Amino acid sequence: MIIELICAPFFLLVDGIIALLPVLTYIPTSIVDTISLLLKAMQFFPTDVWVMAIGNIVFWLTIHFIVSLIKFVVGWIPFISMGD
Repeated sequence: MIIELICAPFFLLVDGIIALLPVLTYIPTSIVDTISLLLKAMQFFPTDVWVMAIGNIVFWLTIHFIVSLIKFVVGWIPFISMGD
């Protein structure tokens, strides 16, 4: 019961994101082509390789974003001005 209460905001967020997705009666060919490309790629590399690759990309994008945000904030402090 307590775990359900703790996880409820996460589930509401996921449900909200899913609700934003449009319901397609016609699937565009570009989406079908992308899905078929991903299916072919999944035949050559297992799922753990894809999880590690996507996790690595997201990790480094997050690090670069945090560093640029810190440089931006430090650049606004007039006495330090290390962001340049």
